[in-house]
Order: sequence, then structure tokens, then C-alpha cells
Amino acid sequence: MKKQFIYIMLMIAFGISLQLAYAQTPSYPTDEELQKLMPDFQRQVEYWNQYEEPESQREARAFAENWSGEPTVALFLGSWAAIEETMDIYPSKTEGQVCIITAFSTPNPEVELSLGKVLNQRIYTDAGQVIIQESNYIGIAGKQENETSIYVYRLMALAQVPRDLSLSNWHGSDRVIEQFHAAGCIK
Repeated sequence: MKKQFIYIMLMIAFGISLQLAYAQTPSYPTDEELQKLMPDFQRQVEYWNQYEEPESQREARAFAENWSGEPTVALFLGSWAAIEETMDIYPSKTEGQVCIITAFSTPNPEVELSLGKVLNQRIYTDAGQVIIQESNYIGIAGKQENETSIYVYRLMALAQVPRDLSLSNWHGSDRVIEQFHAAGCIK
């Protein structure tokens, strides 16, 4: 009986240590790694420059500049687009926090919410990514298997308030809308 108890306790301890190993905090790209990604960021910006939408971008910029909240958060507010996904960035009731709804169109339409903290004119997301902003573009930098990369989105327009109908075709939409409100996200 005593051996079984010890065996069970060892198995529980081993299981907990494995869970802790997998539950590590995200590893953000370092300043040096971000600096190395800047030429790739600039190349992607040059590509997106051919798809400028001045009127909607001006409207989004004007909203951000006139927003009465934190100026560091305002830089990132709006609806941003890449090739097959969009990212809407909203302010939060929590100081220095933003709410990010990302919609992926392929292979299956899916939507997810993440939160980010604005520090030193960057957003650090709960997914281990760093978002940088330059003019009408943001770059999402991340690490995967010790490789860093950056992906550029361009400003499209004001972010619209997420509603059941606007996200109804996306997998996970009900959960995201609930999380959006529970996290204190605002429009």
C-alpha cells in the first residue's frame, strides 16, 4: 500500500512538472531580433504601398488621432489587413491594454481574440508576438522554433464593433464576442 502511494505521488509530481514545462510564458522577439527583421518589414510595406486606400485610411488615422484615450494605444487602433486575414485592434478599459480580433479566411474561416499590452510604442500580445507600427502599417513579429519572422498588415479603416452578424460565418465567433466583452474591450 505504501509503495502504491509513493508511486502515485511520483506520477502526480511528474505530471505537474510536465504541465509546468509546457505552460511557460511566451518568448517575445528581442530588440536585436526586431532590428534584424526591419528590412523584411520595409520590403512588405513597399509591396502594400501599391494598394493604398487613402480615404478610409485618413478616416481611421483621424479617429486614432482624436481618440480621447491613451495616445500610445491610439496609434494601433483600426482595422488592418494582410493577404488572407484581418486584424481589428480596439482599446480596453484597462490602461495600456488593447484587444485584438484576428480573422483568418483560410483554410477554415476562424476568428480569435488576443490581448496586448502597449509598452515603448509596441504591443506585446498574450500569444508572444510583438506588434510594431509605422505610418499605415503594422508588423507582427514572432518566434517559432527559435526563428523570428515578421508579417505586415496595412491600415484599412476604422475597426467596427464586433457583432454576432458580422462574425457569424467565422468559427469561434460566439466565444470571441463573449471574451471581447469580458475583457473590458471597448469601441
